[in-house]
Amino acid sequence: MGRVKDGPAQVIHGLARLAGYYFAAGPPGRLFLKGFSTVKKLLLIGMVGASAFALWRKVQADRAELDLWTEATTDD
Repeated sequence: MGRVKDGPAQVIHGLARLAGYYFAAGPPGRLFLKGFSTVKKLLLIGMVGASAFALWRKVQADRAELDLWTEATTDD
């Protein structure tokens, strides 16, 4: 009953290879599965886009409110 001499990275690499994934070259000590980085990039782009849209809507709402207050408080 010997111990497996492979570290956790080698075990994960072997399991990923069995599942059909393969590893990309990355910095030593870090594992990168190809395919997952694309999903992360798409999620990041979606979050940035949603944040920009929300900010744009907030600015438009603030401008509309300022226009109403300007119209209500100006002397004719």
